[in-house]
This record gives sequence, C-alpha cells and structure tokens, in this order.
Amino acid sequence: MSAATRSAPSVGVAVPLLLASGVLAAIAIAFLLAMFVSFAAGATAAGQAFGRVNDILIMVAYPLAIPGILGLRALLRSSAPMGSAMVASIGIVAIGAIVVLQALLVGQRLTFEEQVGPATLALLALGASLVMTGYLGRASGVLPDGLRMGLIGATYVGYPIWAIWAGRRLLSSTRAVSVQIREE
Repeated sequence: MSAATRSAPSVGVAVPLLLASGVLAAIAIAFLLAMFVSFAAGATAAGQAFGRVNDILIMVAYPLAIPGILGLRALLRSSAPMGSAMVASIGIVAIGAIVVLQALLVGQRLTFEEQVGPATLALLALGASLVMTGYLGRASGVLPDGLRMGLIGATYVGYPIWAIWAGRRLLSSTRAVSVQIREE
C-alpha cells in the first residue's frame, strides 16, 4: 500500500475541515471590515466588539487547517520529503502561535499593542509556509497552481481562497487515489 493510499482517509477528514476553515476565515474578514467601518464612524465600542469576533473566529478557523496542511504534506512527501516536513511544521507552529496570541488578546492578558507584533510575525510565518508548500507543489507537478495560490493565501484576506482551493485539491487527490485503489 502506497503512502498516498494510506493517507486517503485522513485527507478525507482534512477536506471538510479546510473548507470550514476557509468559510470561517471569510466571515472573520467580514467582521474585521465591520470593525474598521465602525472605527471610522466613531463607534469604538462596536468596532471593538467586531474585532473581538474576528479574533475568536481566527482562533477557530486556523487550527481547522492543520489536517489539510498534513494532507498537503502527504501529497508532497514523495517528491520533497524534507521540504514538505519543514513547511508543514512551520505552518503548524505558526498556527499554534496565532491561536495563543489571539487567546491572550481575547482574554485581555495582552493589549493589542503588545500582541500585534508577534501575531504579525506568526501570520508571516504561516504565509511563508503556504508559499513554500505551493512552490514545492508546483515544482513536483502535484499542485500546478500551488505557488500562485500560496501567494494569495499568504495574505490575510486571501487565506479563505487558499483554504477552499487546498480543500478542493485534496478532494481531487483523494478521488484519484480511490480510483487507483479500485484499479489495483
């Protein structure tokens, strides 16, 4: 049994979680926009409430992508064993840092000013892992649009697009593995 065949069930779990991650992140962005509009209108309390919802949604959305990151690693493992392990690890650690920093902000253990620098670095690390995954995927031919989608996903507003795209790519790879299993 090949590594791709063994990973098919876990990829099947990753797909709906990646899609949910993308949808929740898109909703979070809507709340972030509402925050900025509220602040511009002078409604500080409403803006803070919208920002808090954004923070909470991101704390849920990003961890949902972890099985997908592992699924992408499984797809890339044969062509880039060390690289795929490295970028998956960077992505997972970055997500952990983002969640912890958001929790500290929501729990009022850190002020926005104290949290924003480290959170930005963690978001940059996550973005770099998406770009590097895309590069490895394009280089191997497994993810032909991987680099472009990684660059889109590396932006905060592009992350939902990346998550939904990655979920669809994993779904198509799962179907391909299922067909391969039936043919064997």
